[in-house]
Amino acid sequence: MVALRSRNNGATLAAMLQATPCRAGRSARVSAGARFSFHYLCGERDAKFRAIAQTLAADLHLIHHAGHNAHRDNPAAVIACLAQILAS
Repeated sequence: MVALRSRNNGATLAAMLQATPCRAGRSARVSAGARFSFHYLCGERDAKFRAIAQTLAADLHLIHHAGHNAHRDNPAAVIACLAQILAS
């Protein structure tokens, strides 16, 4: 993972992080009156984003055997979860 991340562009990454709601500990809030479903996928071992998920009005989907990079840790589970969401 370190080797893969070492090729990232620092300035681009910094700009992306500044634009995300997780900057400075803030989390996104989903309106209770929203006209759409909000699904939050999170690795079961990702304590920070699991805690954020608990504050959202969203359907939480824990990805088993995964941490922060759930899509890398357990891609089959992420795909299965997305397929289930899209089928519902």
